[in-house]
Amino acid sequence: MSQISLPDTHIPKAGMHAILALGITQIIGYGTTYYLLAVLGPNIAQELGISQGLLLGGISLSFIAGSLLGPISGRYQDRNGSRVMMAIGSIGLTIGLIILSQSGSVWSYYAGWIVIALASPFSLYSSSFTSLTRLCGRSAPRAITYLTLIAGLASTIIWPIAAWMLTFLDWRSIVLIYAAMNALISAPLHYLMLEGAIVNGKGQASLPVEAALSAKAQLPAFRLFTLMLTCISFVQNAWSMLAFALLLGLGYDLGTAVFIASAVGVFQTLGRFLEMLFGPRIGILRTTQITNALYAVSFLLLAIAQGVLMTGLLFAAIYGMANGLNTIIKGNLTLSLFGSAGYGERMGKLTVLPGLAAALGPILGGLLIEAFGVGSVIASFIGLCLLAFALMVALNLHCKRHGMA
Repeated sequence: MSQISLPDTHIPKAGMHAILALGITQIIGYGTTYYLLAVLGPNIAQELGISQGLLLGGISLSFIAGSLLGPISGRYQDRNGSRVMMAIGSIGLTIGLIILSQSGSVWSYYAGWIVIALASPFSLYSSSFTSLTRLCGRSAPRAITYLTLIAGLASTIIWPIAAWMLTFLDWRSIVLIYAAMNALISAPLHYLMLEGAIVNGKGQASLPVEAALSAKAQLPAFRLFTLMLTCISFVQNAWSMLAFALLLGLGYDLGTAVFIASAVGVFQTLGRFLEMLFGPRIGILRTTQITNALYAVSFLLLAIAQGVLMTGLLFAAIYGMANGLNTIIKGNLTLSLFGSAGYGERMGKLTVLPGLAAALGPILGGLLIEAFGVGSVIASFIGLCLLAFALMVALNLHCKRHGMA
């Protein structure tokens, strides 16, 4: 009988160095791209004279590009490592942000986002997870958890800083500062702190993780897992891009909305810390089901919040913990079910449908708000979270049928 074994908790020294470096670079990478529009978006839209739909369409390009380029990025890392590729990715983000900072029309605005979109798959989470898997082997699940403990603070750090900088800088200057952070901090850290020649000629980790499922059982499991990630990706990105519009529509003032949205990052870190303590005992499949149930509960709370601060904070706590767990799940359940051989390419393939869903989420969510109000968006979130839960129940049953404990 196959089973998902408890991870090796001993992380090599090089792995710890990589975790610290990647923690910094992921805060910068996500904070300066994925979370850019939440605070700076209204100023950009007003100056360029573009609608919210066109504004959000820019970042949607990142998810489309990520879904198409993810498998290529992962395949390259499986063979050659992450050092050069992730450093180039950070330089690409720098160039895209510089173009964005100088944009004077919707066309130059989109040109900046296209460059950011092309660079993102080579510098963010999927690439980071692949790097840690290659460096750490069987201790990769613990290494991924440590990384997400740090990187989960991206929105909590970036949003208040961006709001503060807007009091004395314009959005263009802030975006140029973001560009400098990617060039002067992230690129050097990627190049200097990630792995060199630590793998054999087949591109497998020196301490490989065996797949818990047989080859025959892997394809159905992969499909169920991909569909679950697709549901959650739609919800996550729609929420991230529309958080302030939704919270304002529910009766919160702007200051309170910023406080609630920023609190999510703190609870993401708490969720990851709890997973580190209890996850190995609970099991990764059960953790995934709990996570999707928490997502649904969080939006049920938001639906009845009516501008009450404590209800909003309770939403932030439950959603944040679920969000934190979900990031770990993507990396660790992939490793547990399918093993470390070809991990990078498989992680890339897992981004295809979720990337497209992430691109569509803010656009469809914005249309729903305009047509039916914020309640319709929250109802759609609840439905997708419940579907994700059902898919994970199905995956758990599939794994048990194929002898996995």
